[in-house]
Amino acid sequence: MSTENVDVVKRFESLMVPSLEEEDASASQRRLGEVLELLDPNVAFHASPSIPHGGDYVGHARFLEMGEQFRELWTLVGGVELEYLDAGGDRVITLASFTAESRHTGRSVPVRMVEVITVVGGKITELVAYYYDTVPIIEAGGGVLGRHR
Repeated sequence: MSTENVDVVKRFESLMVPSLEEEDASASQRRLGEVLELLDPNVAFHASPSIPHGGDYVGHARFLEMGEQFRELWTLVGGVELEYLDAGGDRVITLASFTAESRHTGRSVPVRMVEVITVVGGKITELVAYYYDTVPIIEAGGGVLGRHR
């Protein structure tokens, strides 16, 4: 069991979830620096291109762009439930569920997803998000497709 890799992912998720809702600029900048320390400079994030915040994002700058896009589109309602599974080798699986509210339509949608995260040398190198059902996410967002495919 790679408890070190699971710990890296837990730390990343614990920093990311509050930052999606944080309004204090100073705290946000500090948290962002800690997040970037956990990410390989060439980190790759992949999410279904059909969802409003979906697409492929490679590198720190694109990761930041992805975060901004998510914040422009969604507000988290309540917390995020996360379960962490050691997938062996350099992979960690997270099972996530949360409710997101569209900033454009005001509609809420429950989101369930699985993330396959690769950690090498203490840095996240890839995160692939698999959504249980993308149709309700697209509908809640007003049918807007992701900008970055």
